[in-house]
Amino acid sequence: MQTLIITRILKQARARRNGSDIPGFEAAFGTPRAAGITQLQTAHLVGVSRYWYGSLEGGRPGNFSDAFLHAVRRVLDLTDEEWEIVYRVIRGRAPAVAPVSDLGPLLPDAFRAFVEESRTWAVYLNDHRWDVLAYNAKTLELFPWMQYGLNVMEWALTWPEARTQLVNWEEEWAKPMTAQLRVHAEQWRTDDRLRAVIETVRADPAARKLWDAPDLPAITHPTSEQPRRLYLAGRGGQEFSIRFIAGTPDELPSYRLMVVTPAEAVSSN
Repeated sequence: MQTLIITRILKQARARRNGSDIPGFEAAFGTPRAAGITQLQTAHLVGVSRYWYGSLEGGRPGNFSDAFLHAVRRVLDLTDEEWEIVYRVIRGRAPAVAPVSDLGPLLPDAFRAFVEESRTWAVYLNDHRWDVLAYNAKTLELFPWMQYGLNVMEWALTWPEARTQLVNWEEEWAKPMTAQLRVHAEQWRTDDRLRAVIETVRADPAARKLWDAPDLPAITHPTSEQPRRLYLAGRGGQEFSIRFIAGTPDELPSYRLMVVTPAEAVSSN
């Protein structure tokens, strides 16, 4: 019965998932020709083989990691109820709540409202560990993963779907972000939460290689003069260029306010 529950939930989720709603999907696979996404496409977006994903969907025993299960949840956009059932069947317990920054309660209500109620551009606020403290609806149009409570660095540097969405992932995104992370590692040497983020990043082979690279850029923060490219949900295989405008609020010196402004599309398939 448990096998049938997992199979039914994941098959139904794939059947209703629209590839156009997944950033980078059409660039990787072309325009969807039918409703739903395949096991092979799901596996690619999750970053595993078709056999490994098929083992989960088929209810076959496997040493499935939490990272893999969470990636399946995001790629298939499982509802909270579906996610809890799948996780309980695999793990025998309720899924853990995403880590919450201990700096969150220090965020003034007025500042949170400013971020969450901004209407023109995508705006979000993170602490020095890159845990997100607040974001607005526009941000989810660019980065739908943020609704799951993920850390910015962990998502961008280790999650397979980031490498699908972020154009020229290594040069434009991963290297400068790794450089930022290394600077913060020096500044906050005794921060346990930051160390946990770094351990998660370094556990990924590609990210660990970048962490150890001798040629990381010297810039330690996003600059508006260096736009980065990405794919957006519902925009096909078209690349979009965005600019990050970063600032540190005077009353919140360890926080970073990020404003993301769009630029014109730079290319299309």
